[in-house]
Amino acid sequence: MIQKWFFILFLGLPMTSICATLAQTSHAGCFCIGIRGPHGIPGTHGISGHPGPVGMKGAKGENGEKGAAGRSGLRGPQGPPGIQQLRDNSRQCDRSSQGTLRYNSGEQLIQYCNSAKWLSLMPSTDNSAIQPARSCNEIAAKYRSSSKSGVYWIKTGLKEPSFQTYCDALAGWTLIMKIDGRLRTFAFRSDLWSNQETLNVNSLSLDDVEAKLPAYWTLPFTELRLGMKVPGGSIRWITVRYRARSLYSVIADGQFRRTSVGKTTWRSLVPGSSMQRNCNKEGFNAEVEGNTYPQCARIRIGIISNEGGDHCASPDSFVGFGTSFYSELNSAGNYANHSPDNGYKNVRVIGYIMAR
Repeated sequence: MIQKWFFILFLGLPMTSICATLAQTSHAGCFCIGIRGPHGIPGTHGISGHPGPVGMKGAKGENGEKGAAGRSGLRGPQGPPGIQQLRDNSRQCDRSSQGTLRYNSGEQLIQYCNSAKWLSLMPSTDNSAIQPARSCNEIAAKYRSSSKSGVYWIKTGLKEPSFQTYCDALAGWTLIMKIDGRLRTFAFRSDLWSNQETLNVNSLSLDDVEAKLPAYWTLPFTELRLGMKVPGGSIRWITVRYRARSLYSVIADGQFRRTSVGKTTWRSLVPGSSMQRNCNKEGFNAEVEGNTYPQCARIRIGIISNEGGDHCASPDSFVGFGTSFYSELNSAGNYANHSPDNGYKNVRVIGYIMAR
């Protein structure tokens, strides 16, 4: 049997009576829809969905009001004193002004008072390639006791470039050359005596490194200061009075030029020196007369001597710089052979040549 289902809505009639009547008169099933009941209790919240995309940036808001000023910080440490200008004054230096500084504009020096007189404190201008001195002697004369020995810039002539050299700034001596007697660099026949080439121009101290500076051909002088140092010893100095345009001008042409220092003074350069008794030819470019024995003793600066009656025909001893004797290796120092007065010697030294 086929059952039929009817959904009937009778508007305006009570649903209970309608459903009862249909049930009694029909085989059809009857489902009656009642009046909507009240709302049920709310269910629980569902799971949150994924966040949506970030929205567009909004317009910049207006600046807020300025906040109140903060409290003052702690006071910092005291700064250094400002620059004080020294003025030129002619005040007498006495106990009341002891320790006072002044600027002497006439001599361009900063001076201090020691309670008795004004003394130089330091040079007022820097020595440089742009502001060179004409010589180390000028530095000594200009700055007096304030100058210190060391490296200075000098310019010896209008056509010559400025260059650095070592200055004995207290006495005004300018370094020209340094010779290691154990080497052949400055032996008698070396071209360095006859050319205008430098050697080790950055070796600017009284050390043992050989050097030849531009002062060799640019520096006029009236005195030479010659020094020798034996290994482990100190430098021994002598002074030779001689006027010349430069050391190059009295050596490069090979002509003999006499000095009058004396044998004893030359020998004082080397402790315990030894020499032959005769000849005693001293000066620049001293060698054998007439080239009789070309391998005999010869020197660029110094003294040679001989033992025989032939005077200077065959000298076998010397004290000097730029030396040679046969095949012996000694370019600066003392060499003596063939009956010298203090026995055979071959003392090689570090030689120093300065001028003013």
